[in-house]
Amino acid sequence: MASTQLSSDAFAFPCRDDGSSAALSPEVVITVLASILERHIARNERALAAGSDREAAPGGDGGEATAAAATRRRVRAFDSGTELDMSLRAFLERFSRYAHVSPQVYVVAYAYLDRLRRGDAGVRVVRANAQRLLTAAILVASKFVEDRNYKNSYFAAVGGMAAAELSALELDFLFLMQFRLNVCTSVFQSYCRHLEREVSHGGGYRVERRLEKALVCAGEARAQQAQHRRAAAA
Repeated sequence: MASTQLSSDAFAFPCRDDGSSAALSPEVVITVLASILERHIARNERALAAGSDREAAPGGDGGEATAAAATRRRVRAFDSGTELDMSLRAFLERFSRYAHVSPQVYVVAYAYLDRLRRGDAGVRVVRANAQRLLTAAILVASKFVEDRNYKNSYFAAVGGMAAAELSALELDFLFLMQFRLNVCTSVFQSYCRHLEREVSHGGGYRVERRLEKALVCAGEARAQQAQHRRAAAA
């Protein structure tokens, strides 16, 4: 993604918790996210054209070199897809329309993409990998956020690829993320604030934050599960 870290921008934006703001609709979240991704893709394409994103030469001992080669292979798996034949907004809308993806899932997918960009692999969204990378990010985010999900084969059909292809990409995505999928409430809210700022500095919008159902930290989740078990046993 872009060279400027999105997380720092998001944390800098104050949260409006006075209850006066209306929740953003999925359509608005999709529109804002598509606009952000389009800008990132344009910058990343320019950087690639200028030759500033050349792969680093492998180094280190045998174990490090093997791990680096495996990471490069997983990154290239996303690059081998065809370019989208529709706008990013239309592509993201497909998941909302056909897979009923919630605004929270889009926010978490956005956070995952930012983590990949800032990670060791330095994965950046470009036109050649957008279809595969976004589909995998939304699939993994949906499994993290939602209690019930469509099968991989259904997500694959929505994303325009084969089921086996998406399942393989999901595994590559998880390894690139180093299986660090947890998004705590504070991190989720920071990305919400970033999207809010993109909509308007004074528009009175708020990304939906139904965190009691959608996103809780691991410790909070365990506490809730224990409370439910006690209530069921009473």
